[in-house]
Amino acid sequence: MAPTDIDGFARWGTDAPSVPVLLSVPHAGRDYPSELLDALRLPPAVLLRLEDRYADILTRRCVQLGYPVIMARRARAWIDLNRDEQDIDTEMVQGALRSDYPPPGVKQRGGLGLIPRRLSGEGELWKRQFTLDEVEHRISSFHRPYHEAVADVLEQMRLRFGVAILLDLHSMPPIRGVTSGPAPQFVIGDRFGKSAASRYAELLMARLQSQGFNAALNHPYAGAYILRRHARPGANIHAIQLEVDRSLYLDPDLRHPGAGSDRMNAMIPALVAALADEALGSAILIAAE
Repeated sequence: MAPTDIDGFARWGTDAPSVPVLLSVPHAGRDYPSELLDALRLPPAVLLRLEDRYADILTRRCVQLGYPVIMARRARAWIDLNRDEQDIDTEMVQGALRSDYPPPGVKQRGGLGLIPRRLSGEGELWKRQFTLDEVEHRISSFHRPYHEAVADVLEQMRLRFGVAILLDLHSMPPIRGVTSGPAPQFVIGDRFGKSAASRYAELLMARLQSQGFNAALNHPYAGAYILRRHARPGANIHAIQLEVDRSLYLDPDLRHPGAGSDRMNAMIPALVAALADEALGSAILIAAE
């Protein structure tokens, strides 16, 4: 199926959604504009640490099945789709006043605001400040259209099916240093029940565990801006984040697709189908009440 390409991201199966589940892949982009690389202080390879490396390949079977998918092509280093557009580090933006923006949160203070500023062990990423016009261009041409597209598809689903679920797909480095029990290979986030009805996270947990995987709920990743922005459980629009251990589908160096990619590529559409079945059954029950 050919995608609908928009500047910075692509869409499949979103014009007339076949199921009430939208896959969003916001951090898999590998498109690095020349103006970004020109401003980079460090070797370009360091930016790979910001990628959900090859998370896009986890959706290939979903695309083939016609499931709705929205995927970033533009790299996270350009602008982070999982941050509020007001989450601006004013020290790195010429012309931005601290008083015009909310107080910096934990992620921004750690260098990972709307535009990533630094990486641990590497230091500052950029050799110059960006202008406010540059940042606003990235917001208006990419960040805002991406979220408008997500919201539009979810509303289409709600109107068509009576329910909509956003499954926000990410990948994570292997979790180390777990003191009790095995490290989770999947982390399901629903913002501690704020972004989705509990039955959806419980369903994902049960499905993954039945396949022999270790799964955790909300620890250490509960979901961030994308879930806060798009979830409206009271209106039957639910949002869940799914983090996948990269060692499950990449090679031992975590740089390129590995032997597990086929299994993961089959796993994700199975989870989408299970969520869709649960959502449609729930919608029918609600309509009958």
